[in-house]
Amino acid sequence: MTENKKFPICDSLSVNPAKHCAALVVTENAVKDQNGWPQFAQPSDELRNGTLTYVKAFGKVYGITCWHVIEHFRKQLSKSGNQYSHSMRTMVNGFYDVQDRFIRPQPQLGDQQLDIAIRKLGPDFAATIGKIPLDLDAQTPATLDIEHGYAVGFPETMKHKMTEDHKGYRISMPQAEILAEIKGLPTRRFALHSELESKPSQTDYSGMSGGPIFWSTEDSYGIFGIIYEAGVGSELSEGKSVYVFGEVATPDLIKGWLCQLPA
Repeated sequence: MTENKKFPICDSLSVNPAKHCAALVVTENAVKDQNGWPQFAQPSDELRNGTLTYVKAFGKVYGITCWHVIEHFRKQLSKSGNQYSHSMRTMVNGFYDVQDRFIRPQPQLGDQQLDIAIRKLGPDFAATIGKIPLDLDAQTPATLDIEHGYAVGFPETMKHKMTEDHKGYRISMPQAEILAEIKGLPTRRFALHSELESKPSQTDYSGMSGGPIFWSTEDSYGIFGIIYEAGVGSELSEGKSVYVFGEVATPDLIKGWLCQLPA
């Protein structure tokens, strides 16, 4: 990052960066045990995951992720030949299915196709898993001269098993946060990027797709993007940099996407 420069994160966000999002994991519904009996499937390292961002507008709750996450899920169903072979689940307070009722919103005239998927959720879904939908109608507008973004999501490489007594194990998936620089509020697809003093401990951020990108001051924060890719820098920088690619997702743009959902 820029030498000696401070990038503030609002306290109400920094204490719980993932309060507006959760992991969205593609998993098989059942597998066979060593005796050939079907059993409930745990998330697999072979299947991808994304992040689901929760927002509220027009008095309703919605979920946002990336379209390529939904495409991966649909490809697994197609490969299996069974429309019930896999499901998408959150990984908070147990497993909660997220039904595939996503649509791909149309971009603004002249823009490229969006890597965005949206759907309406039940009014209590986010609260059930301990999340808070970001209220788009109550958002403070971002200033045009923002200098940094704060991206939050769930890298699939951080997914790991945790032993739980005689019952076996459960899957844990911590979130990751990336704080990186940008020059001004973007109007099209954009990149956050920062040079680092050393290599980051996490080097693979696949799975953060669909997570929110926030602007922040000392006192307030809001959404201005959705992650579609994140990673560390090239070999030229010896891995001492980090980047996030994002779709612009301001409150007004998101509300425009939501209006495209069927009634």
